[in-house]
Amino acid sequence: MRQTTSQSVTVQNTEDKEWAINPTISTAGDDCKGYFTGKSTLVVPARGSAQYEVAYTPQTMTKLQKVKKQEGDQEAEVEEMQTHQGGLFFPLPNGTALLYRLVGTANEPDAEGELRETVTAKRAKSIIIPVKNWSRVSQRFHASWQVEGEADPALFIRGANAFDVGG
Repeated sequence: MRQTTSQSVTVQNTEDKEWAINPTISTAGDDCKGYFTGKSTLVVPARGSAQYEVAYTPQTMTKLQKVKKQEGDQEAEVEEMQTHQGGLFFPLPNGTALLYRLVGTANEPDAEGELRETVTAKRAKSIIIPVKNWSRVSQRFHASWQVEGEADPALFIRGANAFDVGG
């Protein structure tokens, strides 16, 4: 399951009136839409400050990608981490604004557990594997299995190597 991480941004009010700000969170593309979230309104007291918390909940992994870079006369191919990118915009009541760049990286999710089964020789056994889909959309999962010990030509394993789970 993917874990949510949060960071806070401080907004300072230099005026004598309380501010009610409606921040806007945007993403660099539709591929990471909804990964960055926060409250719809931030109230900043007069001559005070307030913390705005931004949560990052990735639903896809970021990957290493090969990028061509110019170094002097040479063009080199280097690996860079692809990131999820967005922006956080605060339109302030005094006519100014604050803009923050949001950047997130996501590794593969933690395993929820491990399944081990012992099967009696010459007996068929069905194994049901529980799979949760934390997303709102259907997902396709790929499955693999591994037999420990020496390979035995009398051993047959059948099952789908891919399956879909509804959102």
